[in-house]
Amino acid sequence: MLSGRGSIAGACCAAVALLAAMPACSTRVRSFGQDGAGGGAITASAGEGGAATTASAGEGGGATSASAGGDGGGRACEPDDQEACYGGPPGTLNRGACRAGVRTCDAEGTGYGPCEGEVSPAPDRCDTAEDEDCDGEVNEGCRYARCADVPSGAPSGVYALDPDGVGPQPELAVYCDLETDGGGWALVYSSVGSEDGETLPFWNIPYADRLGAKGAPAPHQNHYQGALYLVGREYRDEIEDLEGTVKEVMRATAGGIDAETMKLLDPAHVSGDADVFYTQFFSGWSSPDFDGDTYGAGNCAAELEDVTQHYASCCTYNLGADLNAPYDDGGWGPHLLESVAARLGLSVDGAGSTRVRRISRWTRW
Repeated sequence: MLSGRGSIAGACCAAVALLAAMPACSTRVRSFGQDGAGGGAITASAGEGGAATTASAGEGGGATSASAGGDGGGRACEPDDQEACYGGPPGTLNRGACRAGVRTCDAEGTGYGPCEGEVSPAPDRCDTAEDEDCDGEVNEGCRYARCADVPSGAPSGVYALDPDGVGPQPELAVYCDLETDGGGWALVYSSVGSEDGETLPFWNIPYADRLGAKGAPAPHQNHYQGALYLVGREYRDEIEDLEGTVKEVMRATAGGIDAETMKLLDPAHVSGDADVFYTQFFSGWSSPDFDGDTYGAGNCAAELEDVTQHYASCCTYNLGADLNAPYDDGGWGPHLLESVAARLGLSVDGAGSTRVRRISRWTRW
C-alpha cells in the first residue's frame, strides 16, 4: 500500500513538471462539444421525411454517419402501400369521364411507381355520350346529320346538325329531345308566354327569314329554326298550360315543304286533335308581308298582330296573339282556343282564347 501511494505521488509530480514546461496557451479550458471537445461537430442535411446527420470526430468522440428516409428508417414509403393519384387540371377530377388512378410503393420503399388507371381530360369523341374533356359539355365540336345520330345516353340539349352534309345548307344549332318516344326530335319552334311583353313581337318574322333561325335553341325560350322544315318528315306539337300540364296535341307526317310557299308537302294526320292538324299544319303559311293562308278575306298574320306561322283561316292556336280582341293581350304570346283546350284536358282562363305557357313543334327524319 505504501509503495502504491509513492507511485501515484511520483506520477503527479511528473505531470506538474510537464505542464510547467508547456506554453501558457495550452492550458485553455474548453466546454463540452466546443471545437470537438467531448464530441463531434454536427452538420444536418434535410431529406424527405427525415434528416441526414454527419458527425466529425473530435477530441473524445468518434465519426458517425446516418441517412434518414421518409419514415425515419431510410425509406420514402412503405413497400406495397397504395395511394390515389391524379395529374389532370384542377376541377376536372370526377367530372365527366375523368377519374383518379392508384400508385404503389416499390418493394425497396424508395418511391411510388406510375399512376395506373387514371383517366385525365382528352378531346371529346363524337361516338360516345361521355364528356371526355371533363368540362361539363358533351360532344363539343361534333356534327351530326340528325338528332337521332347523337350517341345513345347523351342528354337532351343543343347539338350541331348538318342535315345535308356537304350540301349547300349551313350547319344548324338545334335543340335535340333525345328522350321522348325514342328521342331524335329537333325543335322547330317554341313560343313561351311572358308578362314582359317580348313574346308577341318575337313572332314578327318576315318572309325573307322564313328558313332562318331566331332566338336561343331551347324549349323554354322563344325560338324558331325554319330550315328544319326542309328536312323534317315526322312532326309533333305539344302545349303546356298555365298549370304546367304538358300534352302532345298533334302528330303528323309530311314529305317535305315547298320553300317558296312554305306549304307542307303531302301532309298526313297521324294522331291528336284534328283541328290543330288542319289549321296549324295541313293548310297554308303567312307572314306580315306574305299571304299564303286559306283565309280569303285577308292575311291572318297581318290581322293577328303580325305573327308568322302556318294558318288556315285563321287558327286554333297562335304563337303570339290572342284569338279574341284585343289581340295583343299585353304581348303575352301563345294562346289556344278554350274549346280545344278543354277537349285536350288543358286548363283554361275563361277568356274564350286561353293563355298557355308554351307551344312547341318538333320534327325528326
